[in-house]
Amino acid sequence: MTSTLELNAKVDSRPNGVIPLFRNKKDHEFYEYILNDIPDLDLELFTQINDYGIENVDQWEDSYSGSFPTSCNVEAQFTEQLMDDLGYLELNNVPNPMADYIDWQLVWDRELSNDYFVIEDGERTHFFNRNF
Repeated sequence: MTSTLELNAKVDSRPNGVIPLFRNKKDHEFYEYILNDIPDLDLELFTQINDYGIENVDQWEDSYSGSFPTSCNVEAQFTEQLMDDLGYLELNNVPNPMADYIDWQLVWDRELSNDYFVIEDGERTHFFNRNF
């Protein structure tokens, strides 16, 4: 896959101080769109996202699943939050005390790690669905 990114940059007033230059307007608009979800997006992270084949807004919307502070159990945190968001942890599905005994890392390792990938970016770990 060939990336359309220019690996040049110019300084502006953004928090990270650098805004990348792009070969075309489409890439620049996509970069600006991602800033809504990742305000501290930099060229390195954008390039990694692009290298995974996420190259437009539709692919972004289908793949980006959120981020968590990087930690040793970040996949478990993501898994538990995903199951809660999908309604699997509601009282009528799993009794509340039972949910405390679920090994969320094991669920990630056996069930979700093939469907999702992560990109660690300093203090944040970003989760992406592979099926976009």
